[in-house]
Amino acid sequence: MALDVLALNAAHDYEALLLSPVAPIGVTSVLAPTSQDRVLSTIRGTEVVSDATNVLALECALRLRRDSAAHVRLCTVHQLLRMQPTTTDSGRSKHFRLLMLADAGAGLPEDGFEVTAVIAHLSVYRRLLDAAAQSHGLAWERPALILRTNDALPAISTRLRVAICASFPDVAIREEHLDSTYYQGLRIGYGVHDSDGVFHEIVDLGVFDWVAQLTSNRRHRLVASAIGLQLLPLLLSGS
Repeated sequence: MALDVLALNAAHDYEALLLSPVAPIGVTSVLAPTSQDRVLSTIRGTEVVSDATNVLALECALRLRRDSAAHVRLCTVHQLLRMQPTTTDSGRSKHFRLLMLADAGAGLPEDGFEVTAVIAHLSVYRRLLDAAAQSHGLAWERPALILRTNDALPAISTRLRVAICASFPDVAIREEHLDSTYYQGLRIGYGVHDSDGVFHEIVDLGVFDWVAQLTSNRRHRLVASAIGLQLLPLLLSGS
């Protein structure tokens, strides 16, 4: 619970929501190219939340239907449950706790909405990591990110490099090609090195077209991200 408090404090620019443990059945497999087999479905037309990004996208779409020019900024801390087999890596389990952020609104010239949202998300995670280091003794150094893009957003890589270097000059950037149908042109993996020099990619951030689909408005953008809270003490304990 202490990390929950740090996470929500770090996301002070976002409206915090307490999500239900369940969501409308099919929200995961209909919005995203994700198999329903990874979801625990119920007999009452609902499923246990396995990806809160989908639920935040629904809420963003509802608000943008009321005001299509709004800039919606939401966050939540939620315990997710996924049914696919897990790895043997330390801290990996079928149920896990995430801080999730979502920015939704009308697109701007030169990928302006996406670039601004990415910097805002990275700022939240930097504040969280700084606070966790100070209050819980977590040891990390040399932040870095992997910038994955494809032709869906052909110019965003250069624009993000400029913005990230200006806001976070200590962050090393590596570029890769994005090969995914889950993300819409951009996926960023942000992380830090532990005291042994091992890099841990602990933040997943991307652009999605789900709000545009839900509002039937191609101008609407969604940038969402998450960090695994339970992984922080396991990976960055400094021991």
